[in-house]
Amino acid sequence: MLHRYYSKMSTRKILVESLRFYADRFNILFFPFLILSLAESTLWKFAFDLIPPFKIQPVFTEIFLVHLIDYLAFVIPIIVIFVLISWVINIIPNGIVIKYSSDFLEGRPSSLRRSLRTVAFNIFPLLLTEFIRGLLVILGLILLVIPGIIMTVIFSLAAQVIIIEGPGTFKSLQRSKKLVAKEPWQTSSVFIFIFFLIAVAGIGGEILSSYLWIRTELYVKLIITDMILSIAKPVQPIALTYLYYSLKADQKIMETHKMY
Repeated sequence: MLHRYYSKMSTRKILVESLRFYADRFNILFFPFLILSLAESTLWKFAFDLIPPFKIQPVFTEIFLVHLIDYLAFVIPIIVIFVLISWVINIIPNGIVIKYSSDFLEGRPSSLRRSLRTVAFNIFPLLLTEFIRGLLVILGLILLVIPGIIMTVIFSLAAQVIIIEGPGTFKSLQRSKKLVAKEPWQTSSVFIFIFFLIAVAGIGGEILSSYLWIRTELYVKLIITDMILSIAKPVQPIALTYLYYSLKADQKIMETHKMY
């Protein structure tokens, strides 16, 4: 039996219920993001230690150009590798929270262990979907910025579709597009709220680290910022899961009307 929240909801109700759900389970949903954010900070500390400093010369010479090319040839692969690892790390807590929220909304017992198993089972479709979605968004941003934003909104529910419905990568992208097409402005509104919430958390982390006079240790500043961001990040998968069920309920209502 589906939970009572599995129904068409307004944007305000989606956000209010998402925040209430998170507040009631903060001690459960916060820690996956915190642990993996700290792991990500440690990872980037290791990456920064691997990258040697580069001395910029006041005069541009052929020797300087050769040194610059050699430096970039060493640094760029390291950055790409660590970006990919960081990207994988970020997928895991999002998937866990999606599954946890979905179980609650469908009236099933919620468990982090069960949610982690679901993410592990779907990890390859999730990775491929996020990779394709990321490429489409980047391509759209390179073209005219606005297409990139549209791509972000259109495919925003792909992870929810994979975790909840279990289709393949391309079907999940198509399904996300179909759901979002019914309420594009509602989806955009939810995304704007999430963007500002995470932006405020990031700025708050920077202000806090500056207030504590942590100016020289980039690694420590990164940890503090990541900890603050970890408080806000769970709202995204929760709100998008509520949105998914709202749009899915709306679709079922429309299909029922067509039958009659």
